[in-house]
Amino acid sequence: MTPHSPVSVFPAAATGKKCWRALALGVALLTASAVQAQIVVPNASSGNLGLYATDGSAINASLFSGFSTPFFTAAAGNGDFYLVDQTAGTVGQYSANGSIVNAALITGIPTASAIAVASNGNIYISNNSGVVAEYTSGGALINAALLTAGAGGTRGMVFDSSGNLYVTSYFSGTVGKYNATTGAAINASLITIAGGCYGLGIDASDNLYVVDPTGLKVGKYNSSTGAAINASLISFASAPFFTAVDASENIFVSINATNVIAEYNSSGALLNGSFITGLNNPGNFTFLVVPEPATWALLATGGGLLGWVGAVRRRRRQ
Repeated sequence: MTPHSPVSVFPAAATGKKCWRALALGVALLTASAVQAQIVVPNASSGNLGLYATDGSAINASLFSGFSTPFFTAAAGNGDFYLVDQTAGTVGQYSANGSIVNAALITGIPTASAIAVASNGNIYISNNSGVVAEYTSGGALINAALLTAGAGGTRGMVFDSSGNLYVTSYFSGTVGKYNATTGAAINASLITIAGGCYGLGIDASDNLYVVDPTGLKVGKYNSSTGAAINASLISFASAPFFTAVDASENIFVSINATNVIAEYNSSGALLNGSFITGLNNPGNFTFLVVPEPATWALLATGGGLLGWVGAVRRRRRQ
């Protein structure tokens, strides 16, 4: 028989308050340790996708493989993610634990060139002509041509905290701002960069980070006015392609000539030029937020505590 830790029983008059204080503490602990970030990176030339920790170390450098041209990813919001396989013309849904949710969630989109997910779970996919289609989280088509961004060549799409959609057009050298519900342009040329706009990132303050592969730089811009905060925040010796910003406003940029992802601070200073290495033509990478293993233990503990509190209250009523 497994021994159990002794259980303290509070005097009747204090039971309610002390039990609920203990429960509140458990909830606070649960909230504090509920999530951790991971990074998924597609490798277009090797046909696989790797999973990495926030320190850049490989959790599984080939978590999924066998794709034709995996190049664009987006977080699904529940720990899963979507992956665009360009040559196959499919968007699949996958889990960071290595399970396939639906490898053919959306099909028939051979020139898909960017993907983003709204706060309501709807999926937005642009083709290379700049036409953005909207789908439900289940893959059902809502609008095949919600909007058209510039002359095409879309490579980046992000949402801000108000639900506005930003879309790059490499061929036009613009970042457009759109109403994600109606598709109406709020400002189709919010940002204009002569060298072209490729990857796109956004931080918690809704500042935009635009990759200019021709100008060999990443610039930081105001998402309301389009004004440059620093048009040359980060400069490169070879072309950058994609970017993402973490919760600490560190900036991550893929450099395909050297097959690495480099890390910079919010001021553009290099932190780690080899944050993730060993890639093979990396595509648009994504930060995922997933439950920590300890979270499930806390959930179980919390459930037990709720049951114990309920039992004590029932006994008191009796």
